Parts: sequence; C-alpha cells; structure tokens
Amino acid sequence: MKKKPSALQSAEYILLLQSFTEWLQLLNYSPLSIPVLTRSVYEFLQYLQAIGKENLSQLMPADASSFIALLQSKEKYSSGHINKQIQALKLFSRYIRETGRSPVAFNLQRLEDARGKPTWLTKAEIQKLYDVTAQTILGIRDKAMLAVYYGCGLRLNEGACLDVSDINQTTRVLHVRKGKGYKERFVPIAEKNFEAIKLYLDHARPQLLQQVRTTALFIDANKGKPMQKQSLYVRVKQLAKKARLKKNIGTHTLRHSIATHLLQSGMKLEMIQQFLGHGDLDSTQIYTHLVNGE
Repeated sequence: MKKKPSALQSAEYILLLQSFTEWLQLLNYSPLSIPVLTRSVYEFLQYLQAIGKENLSQLMPADASSFIALLQSKEKYSSGHINKQIQALKLFSRYIRETGRSPVAFNLQRLEDARGKPTWLTKAEIQKLYDVTAQTILGIRDKAMLAVYYGCGLRLNEGACLDVSDINQTTRVLHVRKGKGYKERFVPIAEKNFEAIKLYLDHARPQLLQQVRTTALFIDANKGKPMQKQSLYVRVKQLAKKARLKKNIGTHTLRHSIATHLLQSGMKLEMIQQFLGHGDLDSTQIYTHLVNGE
C-alpha cells in the first residue's frame, strides 16, 4: 500500500485512512476510484487536525459541512470536484458508522454541477438506435445490448460481467452480480427486452461462440470469446453514428435515458434508485432536474 503523506500527524487518522481504503477494496470499488476517494478523506482528516480535532470522538456532523463550505470559498475548486469530495465524505460517514467507529452521519447535498446535466436520448432517438440494427447475427446481438444497457439500465461493467445464467428466463429477471460497490441487485426485464435477449441467446450467441466454451453473455464476433468493456462501448458508439445522432453517446447515456423515461412515466424515485442500483437517493435526484428542465 502506498505510504500516506507525513502531513497527517494523528496516528488514529493514519490507521483510519488505511482501513477505509481496505474497506473500499472489499466493496469492489474501482482501482481508479479508490485513490481519489481516499485522497478526499485524507484532506478532510487534515482539516479536522488543523481545527484541533485529532480523534473521532471529537467529530461532529457540522465538521463535514464546514469543510465543504471552505472548499466552496476557494475559486479553484469546481462544483464537480466538490461533489466528488461530498461523495467521499458520505462514504466515509457510512464506513465509520458501519464499523462502529463513530455514530456521526453527514448531511451533505450535492451541488448543481456547472458542467451541465448528463446527456440522455428521447424515446424517438432510442428508437432510431433500434431501427439501425441489422437483420444479422450481429444485429441480434446489438438489440440484446440495447436491451441490457437501455432496457435494464446497466452500467458498462455490469453488462460486460453478465453470464448466461444471470438471465432467469422463467421469472424474466436479470441478476447483476458485480454492481458498483460490490452490490448485487435483480432487475426486471420488460417483455420486448426479454424477447431481444432470448433471440440472441437462442440463435446469435451459439453461432458467435464458434469452438470457445464460455458462460459470458456477450460474445465477440471474431474470436468467439467474451466481449470486453471497450468493445461493448465502441459498438454502442457505432450504432449512434449509424443512426446519425448528434449527441455524445455511450452506454451510460442509455442508462441516463431509461432513468429519465421511467421518471417521465410516473415511476417513483425510490423505485428508480433500486432499478439503477444507486447507493443513495442523491444520485437519482439528478433525473428530476432532467425532467423538470425540459
């Protein structure tokens, strides 16, 4: 493990930061995300130390709010950067409560991100993606990909990690085993999406497999091996280009789109949170802004 900067003086805080990092690893957070989250908590612990609080027994809920207010007072920090700090602090608050280190919870609200709202597609634009899928083996696979990423709202990695056994054809439920934060969830598959996935499983996937034996759901066209995340992402980009959609589109755009469409149809925010696998309702709240901003 990388040695922490010596500016952190409190022995308790040094050990706390190390155990927080290990906790994130156990929850299967991305190796790219863990250093960012740890650094944010490190800076918060530095702040606590600077105001004379050198152990968790002195921690108060207002300390997190004061720290965020301090960051906001510095012009060099964007709202996006501060939102990442808020995300880290909320995770840290969850960690110290779940491990019995402190009962303190932080009441922090995300800031409106100046970078703008996430890109999403209208139902008509989604239909264009379906319309350009070819009547071929790869076209059948494309429709199954759209069913997973749009119809079921999965993240890129979640879809890439799917096995055939994760599709329960009896209950028409998709099992997400490797969700963010190592959280599992079960996603209902709507009828049209189920038909697209079943057609792929019954006809296209066996032909793509060639001689390779794998349980992965999505199969590469050339090698018969599991498709990697980058290949799935590129395929969605190719469909968007073929459909002549002008927006910057990836798999996450499809996830944003289904969430927005579900909210437009009247689904409760809490149900959308469960559908998407969000850890807290704050992450789902952004879709209310998308709908209200139309």
